[in-house]
Amino acid sequence: MNIGKYLDWQFRPTTWTTLVVALVCLVCAFVLPDSFGNKNSPIENVQMLVVAIGLFVTCTARDRKCLYVFASLCLFFILAREVNYGRTLFIFADPENANKYPKWKDLEYGWLAHVCVGIYMLWLVVYFVWRKVWKEAWEVLQTIRIPASDVLLAVLGMAVGVAFESLHNCLSEELGEVVLYVGGVGILYLYSRNKLKRVE
Repeated sequence: MNIGKYLDWQFRPTTWTTLVVALVCLVCAFVLPDSFGNKNSPIENVQMLVVAIGLFVTCTARDRKCLYVFASLCLFFILAREVNYGRTLFIFADPENANKYPKWKDLEYGWLAHVCVGIYMLWLVVYFVWRKVWKEAWEVLQTIRIPASDVLLAVLGMAVGVAFESLHNCLSEELGEVVLYVGGVGILYLYSRNKLKRVE
C-alpha cells in the first residue's frame, strides 16, 4: 500500500496561517503574563472565535451534509467545553484563583450539567452511526489527499497543549490549543471547499 499517494505536503494559505499563528504563540508564551492563560482570558476568547469560524465553515459546506453536520455538532461541543458548559459565563471564580470555580455538585442544579452533557455525547454517537457519517468520512479519506502539513501543525499544537496541561502551565496550554484550533479549522476549510487534490 502506497501511503504517500494519500498525503499532500503542499503549503497552502491555511498552512502558512497556522504556521504564523504558531510562531506568534511561541513568542507570546515568553512575553505574556501567566494570567492570560486563565479562564475567560483574551486567549480563550480567541479560541472561541476560531472555533466559531470553524462552525461557520462546516454549517455552510455544500457537499457531504451528514459529515459536516456531525463536524458542526462536535465544534459546538468544543465551544460549550471552552466555557465549561456555561459555568465560566454565569458563575464567578474564586477571587484568589481565577481558574477555580465551584464544582457542579456544589450548585443547586449542577447535576443537570452532567446529564445534559451525557445526552449530547450520546446523540453524537447515535448521529454518527444513524447517518452513516463513518461511511462519508472513509470515502473522503479514500478519495481526497490528506493535507499533511496542516495536520502536522495541528497535532503539534495538540501535543503542546497536552504536555503543558500536565505541567500545569495554563498559558502555554491555551496557546497550544489556539494552534490546534486554527490548524483544525484550516483543515475543515480545505475539505469542505474542495481545495484538496484527489487520490490518483
